[in-house]
Amino acid sequence: MAALLLFISAIPAQAEDPSTLADRLAQVQQEQARQQQQLAALQGQQSQVRQALAALEAQLALSNADLAPIAARAQAIQAQIDDAQLRLSHARLAYLQHLRAFQADIRRLYALGGMRWMEFVFSARNFDDLLNRTIYLQQISVSELQLARKLRLERDALEAQRRLLAQAQADLAPLLQTLQARADAIAGQVASVASYDSQLDSLRRQTLIRLAGLQGQSRKLQAALDAYETEAALAALRGSGAAYAATCPPAAPAGSVRFCGHGWGHGVGLGQWGAKGMALAGLGYRFIDQHFYTGATWAGLDTANTPIHVAVLWGTATYRVVPSGPAQLIAGSQVRSVAPGQTISLSPSAGVQKVIPTSAATRLTVYGPSGRYHAYRGTIVAQPSGGLLYIINVLPIEDYLRGLGEVPSSWPLEAIKAQIVAARCYALTHMGSTALYDVDDTTQFQVYRGIDAESGSQNTAVDQTAGQVLMYAGRVIEAFFSASDGGHTANVSDVFGGSLATYPYLRGVLDPWDVVSPRHTLWVKLWVKSIRNHQPTPKYVFKNNRYWAQFSGMRCSAQHPRTPGATGSGADS
Repeated sequence: MAALLLFISAIPAQAEDPSTLADRLAQVQQEQARQQQQLAALQGQQSQVRQALAALEAQLALSNADLAPIAARAQAIQAQIDDAQLRLSHARLAYLQHLRAFQADIRRLYALGGMRWMEFVFSARNFDDLLNRTIYLQQISVSELQLARKLRLERDALEAQRRLLAQAQADLAPLLQTLQARADAIAGQVASVASYDSQLDSLRRQTLIRLAGLQGQSRKLQAALDAYETEAALAALRGSGAAYAATCPPAAPAGSVRFCGHGWGHGVGLGQWGAKGMALAGLGYRFIDQHFYTGATWAGLDTANTPIHVAVLWGTATYRVVPSGPAQLIAGSQVRSVAPGQTISLSPSAGVQKVIPTSAATRLTVYGPSGRYHAYRGTIVAQPSGGLLYIINVLPIEDYLRGLGEVPSSWPLEAIKAQIVAARCYALTHMGSTALYDVDDTTQFQVYRGIDAESGSQNTAVDQTAGQVLMYAGRVIEAFFSASDGGHTANVSDVFGGSLATYPYLRGVLDPWDVVSPRHTLWVKLWVKSIRNHQPTPKYVFKNNRYWAQFSGMRCSAQHPRTPGATGSGADS
């Protein structure tokens, strides 16, 4: 284990020692967590207040809806009363005008107070004329009396209508007052709740400002701690123990060839066993990732709800899905509820089918021709294409990371966190890899086993690095990784071709911590038993996923501490 502690040999001088920096960082992060909790509480409270506000506004709308017809009816009655009053006034005025005209006519005809009316009667030339004049006066009186009665009846009818309308208005008044009072009370509550919501919003903004300040402090302290770890690790790499070439077997006997090499996998990017060794040596995941990905910088993305499509099975068989809780099966326009434990058959001839959990706790177990495969979070989609049926798991990227099976859960947490960050970057850069899915669950991309691979340590690693990615030139890096790099990672151009200018962060770096890998050194005892007359034989290629050696049949012992080559996927192969 001494090889794991090389960095202790030359600790650089710092204004603050790492323990002080770590303590301060922990305090700031605790305060961040407290402020985050306060922010979440405020947001939850604000959400409740806004729900209450929406309910009150809905109640106010209903109250106003109840009030509106009553108010409209009262308004209509008032308009009728006003109209009746106007007509009554007109009738009274007409009656008075007619009365005054009648009185004037009477005065003219009868000359009240004098003898003219008598002259009008007795000035008749004969009795017939007298009778006619008397009848005339009588007709005028009767006509005037009838007109006066008519006008009075109209006036009395209008007065009665006005009294009825006034009574209806009086009857509506209490209901109108009650509804108006209720509407006013609800409007007051709406104003009060809106004011409280404004106060909560102000507190939320203040909390966000404090949180931004704490995040700035956290970044500065983390940068100082990262710088210390970097300086310490570089000091270790300058030490005498920074060699990775372990002792190979003795030279091969005459007439035979032995091969000795290092590592397991393509060797580009993060070395998983090296990450474990670094974590055992006390290094954090941030330094581990930045060591393997040269020049990459840290950034945070909101990946909580970013979906990823993972192909988990494909073929011509009929597959089965069994939900652990309530779910729905959607096939075309048909939606069917599925009970917990009920088997759903997905066949290539059935078209696109989706199994969607209706409870957050529901997990979907997939069965293939050989029996149970894995259980998954999220949704299962059966997608026919090209004569095959693809079973695709759709879920948020952060939940996908929980189900990766790349490193053991027993490894140090910092090594698992380094792997999770690399896996997050790798997943994000492979979105839309095919028309049907983003990645599959094999080493062609990343090993994924759903909830069967979840563990407490891996879930903790996902939660503690949520949304964290490495970037280069403003883009998320394509974070290749493999099991063991044998002591030195490979340039991407040496393994997959192309130029380092395209992937400058995938440059080979020294990794003495890989010594903890059980496959740090690999060798084959006996390969060619005899070579006739020391003559060259046809070339023979030895491949081990990570290294290859190509040689003619000579009496020699081929020992290659670092001979890169072989093809492989972006993930461990």
